Amino acid sequence: MNASAHRADEKTVARAPDRGVARRQAFLHAARTVFLEQGYEAASVNDVVRLAGGSLATLYAQFGNKEGLFLAIIQDEHERLTEAMTPKCVDHLPLEQGLQQIGEQFLRTILTRESLAFFRIVVGEGRKFPQSVQRYVFTGADKVREVVVKYLRHAAPEFKGDYDSVASYFLEVLRSRHQYRALADDAYALSDAEFAAHVGHAVRFIVNGLRLY
Repeated sequence: MNASAHRADEKTVARAPDRGVARRQAFLHAARTVFLEQGYEAASVNDVVRLAGGSLATLYAQFGNKEGLFLAIIQDEHERLTEAMTPKCVDHLPLEQGLQQIGEQFLRTILTRESLAFFRIVVGEGRKFPQSVQRYVFTGADKVREVVVKYLRHAAPEFKGDYDSVASYFLEVLRSRHQYRALADDAYALSDAEFAAHVGHAVRFIVNGLRLY
């Protein structure tokens, strides 16, 4: 084989995974739309293929079946939302400012329409996929809680109590009524001022608790 033919073969090999990744992402994007609009039971993989392009055979080769596709969407969505709700670094900020930034990012993410829609569908299908529900519902919050714990250890080293419990209380105060109301009412929304005020109340509640402990 001459050098030019060898290079052409290398390019073909290099492009193949890229096409596979692109096709997988197209299926996931289309399936996300179909499942959110129709729910798991009513959703059809044929609709996914029509929306994404490609073939039913390719979809089955990548995901196995409808259940495999659904679980892949949940995993992909979990990773994206966890990334979105987790601040990169707030260690340079004083205690109240750092908690405010963590809190606003967390609350804004869990109240997005997409996050709420996936929360509904995952909980609704929980009996079919209990492990996936546990991973989706709890793991993202666990990662944010770890960020809060790490930050509190840095910003409030004088505290002698349980940082993990404080972080859990903080996230639950942030959720409070807002996530439940938003899940029940598609029109429910907070203004920027309301976001800041609610998170500010949660921050002061936690900071005062740290000082009184």
